[in-house]
Amino acid sequence: MNRPRILIVEDELIIAEDLKDILESLDYEVCGIATSAREAMQFLEEQPIDLALLDIKIKGGKDGIALAADIREQYRIPFVFLTSHVDTATLARAKETHPYGYLVKPFHEKDIHACLEVALSNYAAENEKKETQEEATGMMLSDSLFVRNNGMLVKVKFNDIIYFEADGNYSQVYTRDKKYVIRAILKDLEVKLNPNQFARIHKSFLINLEAIDAIDNQSVHISGKEIPISRSQHSWLVNQIKTL
Repeated sequence: MNRPRILIVEDELIIAEDLKDILESLDYEVCGIATSAREAMQFLEEQPIDLALLDIKIKGGKDGIALAADIREQYRIPFVFLTSHVDTATLARAKETHPYGYLVKPFHEKDIHACLEVALSNYAAENEKKETQEEATGMMLSDSLFVRNNGMLVKVKFNDIIYFEADGNYSQVYTRDKKYVIRAILKDLEVKLNPNQFARIHKSFLINLEAIDAIDNQSVHISGKEIPISRSQHSWLVNQIKTL
């Protein structure tokens, strides 16, 4: 497994070298030390970097916060601020860039390791979620979605889908005679489907309202399947059915 590549942006070279030694002892690869925003951008343009450590108060035309905004917009990599004591206004500016963490000087090895591991893990999780959402979006049309089945992409009309059932990071798609699996969670599907046709009546079920065969006090019946429903959702569903 490749070591995470870290860029240090710090204009006090003694601090930067000390940080470099700590990072390398923790098995990170330090791919450069930049003393200004301009130098940092050059590093970012020339080589792949997994995370940037940014001193908030670097000298030059841009401070670390302005540099962070550029990194978020242009390179979309995680960054962690290096800081001592900062005033309230500066901290507010820093928060607007949505950093992945803060390291307060003087540094301690265990704090550095914990901060970077959490930052890299959160970034990876965000990317995975984004890819899942994009995959789900990219497989949807206005009246249907495509699902993988036996090595092919099969078009399934929304009108033919009777319900979706949660399955971890996936969802099972049921028609009256077939079942498919797609990589998308119900929460992401729910916001993209027509709310007048599909409704989330349980944490694990998203149903086609037009496919309902019967409703009792505790469940909805669809094609022989009893899907549980809460009391509050039951009242909402009955009222919703009346408007269809």
